Amino acid sequence: MPLNVNPSLNSDPPGDPPHDDTVNAVLTELNQISFRDFQGAFKRFHEGTLSIVHLNLLMLLRFNGPLTMSHLAEMLDVSVASATGIVDRMEKKGVIERRRSDEDRRVVVVSVSDKGEQVFTAMQAERQSHMARMLSSISDRDLRALLTGLRAVREARDKWIEQVAQEEGKQA
Repeated sequence: MPLNVNPSLNSDPPGDPPHDDTVNAVLTELNQISFRDFQGAFKRFHEGTLSIVHLNLLMLLRFNGPLTMSHLAEMLDVSVASATGIVDRMEKKGVIERRRSDEDRRVVVVSVSDKGEQVFTAMQAERQSHMARMLSSISDRDLRALLTGLRAVREARDKWIEQVAQEEGKQA
């Protein structure tokens, strides 16, 4: 499916592939790399003690911060009773912590424990090690071009996030 790209941003010289085609080719390549990395990391950690549900819950907590049991159940699309069972098993493994809210003792808040953070640290270290070995076979010229491109992607992402936040502010 072609991407809607602002034609005023298309500065490709004649003879180069159309900008939309290039964007789609880059997305395809990035998705292949990302999916393979995730799949490999998951297989290694799945063979351990964490299931896909456990990894998903850890990622939710890591990127959203501590969550109440009801909010966690909603995000996982399960009942609070099911979420409680998942949290019980993960708490026994030591990767998450539960505590009562200071404001309302009836509310249970779940967060990633130090051991849970170590899961992310280990996954990141392994991924970085594999990426470093892979990148070492690329020429300096191509690596510099990749770095330039990645910095442009980060800058475009930052601008896009800012634009989305402004649009959401206007709608409120």
